[in-house]
Amino acid sequence: MLQNDENVEEAKSCPMEEFDNIRVGRTDLTSFIESLIERGGADTPSAQAVARAVVDASSRGFDTHGVRLVPHYMKTLTGGRTNPRPELRFTRLAPSVGHVDADNGFGHLASFRAVEEGRVLADETGIAAIAVSRSSHHGATGCYTLAAARHGYAAIGMTNTDAIVVPHDGVKPFYGTNPFSFAVPVTGGDPLLLDMATSSIPLNRVFLRRATGALLPPEVAVDSAGSMTTDPHAAEGLLPLGGLNFGYKGAGLAFMIDVLCSAFTGMGHGATLPLFGGPDFSTPTPMGHFFILLRPDRFQPQESFDRRVADFLEDLRAQPAQPGERVMAPGDPEREATADRAANGIPVDPVTWGTFQELADQYGVARPRSLQEGASRS
Repeated sequence: MLQNDENVEEAKSCPMEEFDNIRVGRTDLTSFIESLIERGGADTPSAQAVARAVVDASSRGFDTHGVRLVPHYMKTLTGGRTNPRPELRFTRLAPSVGHVDADNGFGHLASFRAVEEGRVLADETGIAAIAVSRSSHHGATGCYTLAAARHGYAAIGMTNTDAIVVPHDGVKPFYGTNPFSFAVPVTGGDPLLLDMATSSIPLNRVFLRRATGALLPPEVAVDSAGSMTTDPHAAEGLLPLGGLNFGYKGAGLAFMIDVLCSAFTGMGHGATLPLFGGPDFSTPTPMGHFFILLRPDRFQPQESFDRRVADFLEDLRAQPAQPGERVMAPGDPEREATADRAANGIPVDPVTWGTFQELADQYGVARPRSLQEGASRS
């Protein structure tokens, strides 16, 4: 339980976490994580995929699914949950359908592979659906749809996760946070990106607020008795998106994602998966992911598609807003965070920074210097 509520930062509902942080250059942080994952026994492709995904997430402001997950991934790697040297296998099942067997490796590697294979199929048929099986936690789902959109494809991505979300009107976790992402290329700019959990908040926001000492927003989590709590240490379950009164909306989305990521991949639904946070870090997680890629010029002339997307964004951002606010498109806050973090470094919360030092000492890897210590901002 939190000991001194009066000293705890007031809970915030904004998408970006705030804490007294250390800032680190992207290149240094990526190199450190790659080296650490490899020293933990992983092959180079796995280490590069993990580092690419978590640094990308942190650079966009997704701190809950960014570099703070590296200590967790080291536990799954050294504990035996994650195969350090997987032999991924891709099978084309139909003209527009493919399957990636992740061989119990890192979900980041399997998801990037799924997007790469999906691009090949979409080039031929205009659309690709790729199921991923025998995978593991893959961090922020938007990393993979964004990778597709940067190559000109619209992409939908999703994954199921272990049970932490109570059904609407329920008191016991059944669904995972079951994130969903949709990315669309934008001519002359960054892709439009939706990247969201179908729970009220991501599970990793609970872990992050435990680490930073901040309260949770009201009506997003329940304790072991199913009662509402703002104490991240007491939280045993999350409410679905929509909260106490309208959680049936998030529960419906979680249902859809669970079916696509289990029945269509041959994996178990969320309530059957080992718990993300342990204590068992030796049993593989039979987790599934599901991706859909669309090649725009197979649906509309490319020029027409680009114009429609540009017109949509211009009209959306020009809409009248509440006093002191402005209407933004999905991904706009993250775009602003990206610019800040490119200029001023990627923030690492103090608890994660301390754990990085411990891991660096344990595995003989030099911890990156922070910008406060005079390191490069690149």
